[in-house]
Amino acid sequence: MPKVLVAVADADKRFALQQELQAAGYEVSVAPSGSFALTMLEWDRPDVIVSAAKVDDMDGYELFTLVRRDPITKDTPFILLAGRDRPIALAAAETGVDMTITGDFTVATVVSRVSELIGHGRAPEPARPRPGSTAGAPAAARAAAAPAAPPAPPTVPVIAAEPARGSFQGSLGAMDLPELTQVIALGGKTGQLSLGLSSGEGMITFERGRVVHAVFAGKTGEAAFGALILASQRETEARFCFNRAEGEALAALPRTISRSVEQLLLNVAKEIDEGTQGAAGRRDTAAPSRPHREG
Repeated sequence: MPKVLVAVADADKRFALQQELQAAGYEVSVAPSGSFALTMLEWDRPDVIVSAAKVDDMDGYELFTLVRRDPITKDTPFILLAGRDRPIALAAAETGVDMTITGDFTVATVVSRVSELIGHGRAPEPARPRPGSTAGAPAAARAAAAPAAPPAPPTVPVIAAEPARGSFQGSLGAMDLPELTQVIALGGKTGQLSLGLSSGEGMITFERGRVVHAVFAGKTGEAAFGALILASQRETEARFCFNRAEGEALAALPRTISRSVEQLLLNVAKEIDEGTQGAAGRRDTAAPSRPHREG
């Protein structure tokens, strides 16, 4: 069975991960601290390492660095559960942890990501029809019984991305969108940043660290990029996922943005500032004047 090393200080989370990973068909070793995890590495030679942001005597990023320095373990896939630790999440994104999960996460999410990294996992069981449902009926009967479906919203174009290695995902509560955009740009990464907000799905495409395309709310280009930044400021728990991709995968997408990331973010900041000043001016205009009293 594929081996997974779980380095998590919290006993309850460590036990929950161990149980679910074993149920999914993995051989699991657990470590409550970074030094213990390094010892387990020598003995067990795991196929994947899962580490929390803090592992008692060191943080998860430090453990990742030590793993990469060892010639024997330098290629071992590493999943970092960064949580809401912004410095660790930033460091992980800049140095290329195989997969980083920020914000709150479920045990099922971690098991799924482990399966993606090493290509091992159970196929999902087919859903069983509920009593009184038409799941087992002929297609014509199901079509007649089903209510008319609303028109599907326009889909966000997705490039052919590497689904696991180099992915970075989580919530914008742990790292806001401008910060995340700058990290991807500074790393010179190529790929697609997908965002799920209550107002819709968005996408930003990067090519060697430059933003080349964006789609959101029926807009494209700089207008879509600005709208995404503004919308993300109001939804700090929105989800994101960045998947790296080869340059050839971008050929099918248009190039709608030519400005640098710094210029794009400055332009959005200017719009936010002008909007704030305009709102303040409207409040001052609407405020009733006080009557003048004679002394």
